[in-house]
Amino acid sequence: MPNPRLRAATKLAVAALFALAAASAAHADLAPIQLDGFFDDWANVTPLCMDPAGDGGTVDFRNVAVANDQDYLYIRFEVTGNVQPDEQQNMELYLDTDLNAATGTAFGGIGAELYWKFGLQTGTFRPAATSYTVAHDNIGLMMGPTFSNNQFEVALKRNIIPGGTSVLMANPTVRFILRDATSGDLAPNTGSISYTFVAGSDVPPTIPMGREDASHLRIASWNILSDGIFTAAKQPAQNRILDAINPDVLLFCEVFNHTAAQTKTQIEAFLPSAAGQTWYTAKVDAANVVCSRYPITQTWLIGSSTSFRESAFLIDLGPSQTKDLLFIACHLRCCTDDASRQIECDRIVSFIRDARTAGGVINLPADTPIVIAGDMNFVGWRQQYDTLLNGDIVDNATYGADSPPDWDGTPLAVPPSRHPDGRASYTWRSDTSSYYPGMLDWIFYTDSALTLHNHYIGETRTMLPATLTANGLLATDIPGASDHAPRVADFTVGTYVSSVPPGAGAVVGPARLLANAPNPFNPSTKLRFVMDRAGDAALNVYDAAGRLVRAFPAASYESGEHFVTWDGRDAAGRAVASGVYQVRMSARVEGRLVRETRSVVLAK
Repeated sequence: MPNPRLRAATKLAVAALFALAAASAAHADLAPIQLDGFFDDWANVTPLCMDPAGDGGTVDFRNVAVANDQDYLYIRFEVTGNVQPDEQQNMELYLDTDLNAATGTAFGGIGAELYWKFGLQTGTFRPAATSYTVAHDNIGLMMGPTFSNNQFEVALKRNIIPGGTSVLMANPTVRFILRDATSGDLAPNTGSISYTFVAGSDVPPTIPMGREDASHLRIASWNILSDGIFTAAKQPAQNRILDAINPDVLLFCEVFNHTAAQTKTQIEAFLPSAAGQTWYTAKVDAANVVCSRYPITQTWLIGSSTSFRESAFLIDLGPSQTKDLLFIACHLRCCTDDASRQIECDRIVSFIRDARTAGGVINLPADTPIVIAGDMNFVGWRQQYDTLLNGDIVDNATYGADSPPDWDGTPLAVPPSRHPDGRASYTWRSDTSSYYPGMLDWIFYTDSALTLHNHYIGETRTMLPATLTANGLLATDIPGASDHAPRVADFTVGTYVSSVPPGAGAVVGPARLLANAPNPFNPSTKLRFVMDRAGDAALNVYDAAGRLVRAFPAASYESGEHFVTWDGRDAAGRAVASGVYQVRMSARVEGRLVRETRSVVLAK
C-alpha cells in the first residue's frame, strides 16, 4: 500500500536495499500469510513459476508463489492485466492432491481433485469416482484483495472435508496448474507446479480485544445488516459483541428505518452510560448512524441527496484534546455499481480538500484528525480504493483537483487489521452466498495527526475458546448478529508540532528520535530516542510499502535517553525480509504530540 512518507529513505539506505535484494532468498521455514490482499508478507517466498509475458490476454499469468502454515495452503499469482478476483474473468485452478493423474479431473497431465473456477465462484471436488459441486465454504477458500488488481493471494484449508468423506489435502505434496479459459494461458506453460508442505506450526499471537491504555480513543465500524440492532433475536449476540469492543465512537451502517433517537435508546441498552454521561447520536444520510461518547457538534451530508450514504461529523473530544475529530461515515454503493461508488469517493476527497483549505463549506484547524470508516463495498474496480487512499479524483471537472488527503500531503493510512486469533482479514462472510469472504469494512485515518495502537476485526468464528471465554463471547455471535464483523482501532490524538524526514538530524523539541544502533543490523537493533521531559512515547516500524510491521506501544518515560530493541520480527513473531524500514516515534510531552521518522536497514 503506497505511502510516500513512509517509503522515503536516504540515498545510502536505498543503495543498501538494492544491494540486499540480490542476496534475498526464500526461507525453508513456515511462511504464514495474512490473507488481506496485500503482499509484503510474501517477500521471503521465492516464486516457483515465472511465466513469460505476452502469451495470454487480459489474464496473462506471470509469477506464482506458494506457502503454507499448519492450516492453509497459500497461492500468490500475478497477471499483467487488471482483473476482478471473483467475477468478470475465467481464471481456473486445477489442484492435484494425490499426485495421481488417473484420479480427479484430468487436465495437463495431472488429475485434479479440486477444479475451481474463480470467476464463477464454484468448483468440483472429485476425490474418487464420485464428484461434488463445491462452494468457497466447502474448501475454506479466501481470496484477496476483493477489488480488481494485477496480483492475488488465495488460501485453501488443508484439512477440510469437502464431500464429507475425504480430506482436501491429506498428502505432504500437491501440484497444480493455473489456466485462463478465455486466452488459454497456463502457469506453467508446460507441466505443473509442485509444492511440498513445510512441517510445523506457527500460531499467530492472540490480539487482546481490550485497549492497551484506557486513554486511547476507540473507534469502531459495524454494518448491522438491515436495522439488525432492532431485531430481538439478534440482540443477545450484539450485546456481547458490543460489551467486548466497548467503543467511544461507533458507526452503525444499514440503519435504514430507524432514527438517531431510536438508535440512542438501543445503544444505551447495550452499553449504558455512567452517571453524568450520555451517548450522542446523529443521522444525516439514509443509512448511517454515528454514536459517540463525546458531543457531536456539527454534521454535513456529503453528496447531492441522502441516497448517497456518506456524511461527516465533527466530534468534540473533550477538554484534554486540543483538536476535534472529523469522522466521515460511509456505506458506498454495492456490487457492480462502480460508477456511483466512484462518484461517492470523489465527493469524499473533495469534501476533505475543502475542510483542509480556507473557504468553502467547512474550515478545520490544521492537523485536525480525520477518520473515514464504514462499509466501503470495495468489490469492483480498485480505483475507488485508490481515490480514498491517495486523493486521486477521477471526475476532476466536477469535483476539482486531486488532493492527497492527509495534512502533510500524503495518502491516508489503513490499519493492517486481522482477526484476534487468525491471519484472515475478512470483515464480511456468508457461507450461503457464492461470494468469497471479503474485507469490505475499512478504516482510513490521517497518520500525521493520529497514532494507531491496538486494532482488530472482531470475527468470533475464528476465535479460540480461551479468547471467547475471556471476552464473554460465543463462536456463533457474529453470524447471529450480522453478516459483517466490527472493525476496531484505537488511537491517540494530539497537536502535530514537528516532523523530521528520514536520516535528518535532531530538531529542537521535547522528544527526539536518534539513529538506531547498529545500522544496518542483523538480527536486532536498538531504536533510540531521547525525552527532554517526562512523557509517553510509542515507536512503530513500517515496511517500504507503508504497512505497519511492528508496534512498540506507548509507555511512560522519564527525561533522558531510552531505547527499545527490535529483533527484526513482525507482530506475529515472523522474521521479516532484508530491506529498508521506517521507524516512527510518536511522543506526547505536556499535551503535545511530536513525530519523527528515520530509516533503518536490516541486512541478512
